[in-house]
Amino acid sequence: MARALSSTRSFANRKLIKIIPVTAPRVDMKKIIVSLAMLVALFIGYLAAGPYITVAAIKTGIAENDAEKMSENIEFPTLRQNIKEQLNASMMKKSGVAMQDNPFAALAVGLAAQVVDGMVDSFVTPSGLAAIMEGKQPVKDAPSRDQTPPPEKDDLFKNARFSYDSSSQFSVWVPNEQGKETRFILERRGLSWKLVNLILPK
Repeated sequence: MARALSSTRSFANRKLIKIIPVTAPRVDMKKIIVSLAMLVALFIGYLAAGPYITVAAIKTGIAENDAEKMSENIEFPTLRQNIKEQLNASMMKKSGVAMQDNPFAALAVGLAAQVVDGMVDSFVTPSGLAAIMEGKQPVKDAPSRDQTPPPEKDDLFKNARFSYDSSSQFSVWVPNEQGKETRFILERRGLSWKLVNLILPK
């Protein structure tokens, strides 16, 4: 009798046990999609603002004479080489006709190369770049930045216009005192931008 009663109680207890289903936490796909969309928008915004951020950093580096900041945003070897090739091509084009049948042509080419080197040295310096950014002509053998007052940051690229040439190239156009424009060219390097070329007005 006792064993039958115990079996009855055990069966009753088993019936009282409720099976609670275990469910996985509900994923809010709407929130995930919105978050991803915001991240993509921020990333695209950063890429679009990249060249403007670099221009601002260059201005700060030149105004504060910060060599590290300038080297982070300007590829000086590439910039020098591009300006040198540009000036050499321009000089050879202007003097090409005059040097025809000239026995001193080789000497003239050598002298022209030296002149170009001197011009590049005057352009690709903090003071030289600052002068061009202000629409002025760089002065050869100008005093060092330690001997001259730093330029006003707001005067650099003051009257410039900006344009995207492609997804990886950006131009800053600066008018000079004669109304002609100098073109600063930035190129994308991964997620950052660098000043790599300077097209002088003809």
